[in-house]
Amino acid sequence: MSTKENLLVVIDPTRDEHPALERAIITAKMRDSAPAIHIFIGVDGHSVDTSHRNPDMYSDVSNFSALAKRMEKEGLEYTAEICWAHDWQKALLSSGKHFQTDMIVIPDYGDGEKGIRFSDSKWALLRNAKCPVLIVRPGAEYHRKTVLAAINAQAKDERYQELNDKIISRGRWTADLYGADLHVVNAYEDTMNIPDRGSLLRKLDMGSDHVHIRQGAPEDVISEAAKELGADIVLIGTLARKGLLAAMRGNTSERVLTQLEKDVMALN
Repeated sequence: MSTKENLLVVIDPTRDEHPALERAIITAKMRDSAPAIHIFIGVDGHSVDTSHRNPDMYSDVSNFSALAKRMEKEGLEYTAEICWAHDWQKALLSSGKHFQTDMIVIPDYGDGEKGIRFSDSKWALLRNAKCPVLIVRPGAEYHRKTVLAAINAQAKDERYQELNDKIISRGRWTADLYGADLHVVNAYEDTMNIPDRGSLLRKLDMGSDHVHIRQGAPEDVISEAAKELGADIVLIGTLARKGLLAAMRGNTSERVLTQLEKDVMALN
């Protein structure tokens, strides 16, 4: 990924802290070719009280000027837009398509709760994004030391195998960028469906101590591995669903997300 990338960074104007922008700046400064950053300023109406009674819904131009000054101080190329569309998710995807975005960076504030707490619109974003979505939480470490990539090696569906390859490729790139250790975790629930460890090690070309194959529910295995390894970021895959299923929750990737307390990169 030596070519210049386009990052779409989401800013919630009702907040004072902008972890997605901070992570984008950190990442940009570490690259040989800094990405172009497009700042998307908008409110997800499904997760924020948008009534006139909410004082956070009011902002003056000084807040936006502060963002501009920060980007100029860092010497980064950027553009910005303010969006007031009701459908936050679709507006964000439309903006991403227009700016040929390579990655979307969004904040998750959690409000003190463990695990990621997303509105329906954010779940839909993860499902429908054509590029990786990086979910950043406040207080994340400046330098990533451990990267954890979660795969499903035993899956027979070709789409999942392609997704596994994409997760590993992005995991290697992230680890190389930060000089971090890359670990891979694979959960299995059925003893009749255990991945072949030797085959997986050969395919990954990684040391045995960096590949973790464990029995249990994926959400439990992945979150436990992330805690044990002190992972700074976890990469997981999610595939778009259609029809009635698109409105439902409870699949593996969403259950994993609700248990993780670290930054997460979701790939589709």
